[in-house]
Amino acid sequence: MNVPDYISPIVGYRVWQWDAAGLKSLNDEPWSPGRRIVAGCRAASRGLIIARAEAAHDAHDAPQANCTCCVYAAKSLDHLRSAGYERFGIHGEVYLWGKVVEHERGWRAQLAYPRNLFLSPDALPFTLAEIQSRLKTLTTYRIDIFAADPKRNIPLWGKDAGYSPDGLDYLIERRREHGRALRSAKNSPRMATSSWRTALRTATPLNRKS
Repeated sequence: MNVPDYISPIVGYRVWQWDAAGLKSLNDEPWSPGRRIVAGCRAASRGLIIARAEAAHDAHDAPQANCTCCVYAAKSLDHLRSAGYERFGIHGEVYLWGKVVEHERGWRAQLAYPRNLFLSPDALPFTLAEIQSRLKTLTTYRIDIFAADPKRNIPLWGKDAGYSPDGLDYLIERRREHGRALRSAKNSPRMATSSWRTALRTATPLNRKS
């Protein structure tokens, strides 16, 4: 099998873990904002295969046709779903370039960086502090962010326009629904939403551009 060296990036699909610190691969390797991730093979020295941002390759340049090292991505969202990865909560398109090995349902690449992110409703926090912290972290990747609602993909934040009014309305409505459920179960006080909208808008300027 030949390993081509792609100059123009390929677009694949993958999932990430997500917390207040940002994105991580499923093996806990961090993806840093503004930095490509570079795959490195350490199978020879540790019996492990990892992908590390700007890491030195102490075994061989990844990927190799006869090894499993690399950054993985599926060829389509359907393939990602069929493998069961969508349940991890945050998925998206990813740019792949450098050395790339093609497989039946996906790619293994030397270099990668997220193209956009889709957050499932279950992955979105409800509290003001957590939603501000998490979304603020994701905006530092300077890529488009969407809520993957079952009815349609709703823009939350754009790399050129900042927070989307439709996205803010969607988050506010979800918080209202959550508040109604809490009040019904625990007789909680009404949650204010106007201050929440203002806080989100001021956390990152609407028209901030890179």
